Amino acid sequence: MRSAELPPGQARILTYFADAEDDGRQVSRAEVAVALKYAFPSAVSKHVEALERKGLLIADRDKKRNVRLTEPGWQMIDRVPARLGVPVVGAIAAGVPILATENRVGFLADVKPAPGRIALQVRGDSMIDAGILDGDYAVIQTKTEIANGHIGAVVVDGEATLKRVVRHADRIELIAENPKYAPIVIERDRLPLVEFVGPLCFVYRSVR
Repeated sequence: MRSAELPPGQARILTYFADAEDDGRQVSRAEVAVALKYAFPSAVSKHVEALERKGLLIADRDKKRNVRLTEPGWQMIDRVPARLGVPVVGAIAAGVPILATENRVGFLADVKPAPGRIALQVRGDSMIDAGILDGDYAVIQTKTEIANGHIGAVVVDGEATLKRVVRHADRIELIAENPKYAPIVIERDRLPLVEFVGPLCFVYRSVR
């Protein structure tokens, strides 16, 4: 389930509280009503209660500014709290979406998160000539097409790999940036079994 599956009013309320939380603000229902042009705070309260029943918000009854998102709430809008950073995705299980919570192995706290943004830790030297080293983190923008000839993350046989994606009429080649590695060739009939995760945004390298 994603925000598109929520009623529009609930989706707006959930996103507003998420934005406020990321900004370090705790907003009241009255403030939300003014910002989103509701006539009465009670209309906001009805949405909050519905989102609570769905497990997407938690509200402390003893406080005026009391609403925060649950982890399923953040997942619903395809985001993580800004305080955590960009999620690092580990091994990809077959059939499990790459953004699924069970794939997370940590966060890059120094990198600003964005909807659909993830990080994959690079293993090996196959992209070394592109300046991408073993142990680096490749920050990927999911749900975005990888342009022909650009570097991106692709899941092949359940394993995520970072390669340059070159499209031909009858096949796609995943090309390493190291001459000792041969291209991975994906014939047209295998393309439905391959997940093109998204293009490389930038590389994050921690101090070593």
